[in-house]
Amino acid sequence: MLLFWERGFEGTSMADLTQAMGLNPSSIYAAFGDKHALFSHAVRRYLETRAQYAAEALAEPTLDRVVRALFDNTVVFLTTPGHPSTCMSLAGSMGCGVDATPARNLMTEIRKQNEVAMKQRILQARKSGELSKDVNVDDYTRFLSLMLAGLSVQAANGSTKAELKRTAQMALRHLGY
Repeated sequence: MLLFWERGFEGTSMADLTQAMGLNPSSIYAAFGDKHALFSHAVRRYLETRAQYAAEALAEPTLDRVVRALFDNTVVFLTTPGHPSTCMSLAGSMGCGVDATPARNLMTEIRKQNEVAMKQRILQARKSGELSKDVNVDDYTRFLSLMLAGLSVQAANGSTKAELKRTAQMALRHLGY
């Protein structure tokens, strides 16, 4: 998982995987089928173990707390020691070529699912009166997603935790939180 997260699908070779897993290529192929299947397993593990920070934020009781937690949790996640300082759903396959289309499609679908979950929570806030009916929910969702993805890009560029916190605070101010 960490290799794919750090190097992306195409940047991770079978030699890298055999060394990291302590297995020979035939054992990896026997267990997983191919590199894409192994990548899919690694992505599922990432989602089940590392990427819960957004779901935790979406469970907050008010929209204000949801949005604040999305930014706060993202900063904490991106600066946690022991893993790459970016989101695997962004880094895993963004620069992939034609041969890696299945990996790119998988990561695109995950990002879209994340936006659907965010949109559902925003719609819930609208129904409860926390969000004005004047706000376009689709645009608001895309904007939040854009800002959170931007934090991941900045972390990958080497921004420090303090810098990411200040950036998140600026975004929150401009969002009215």
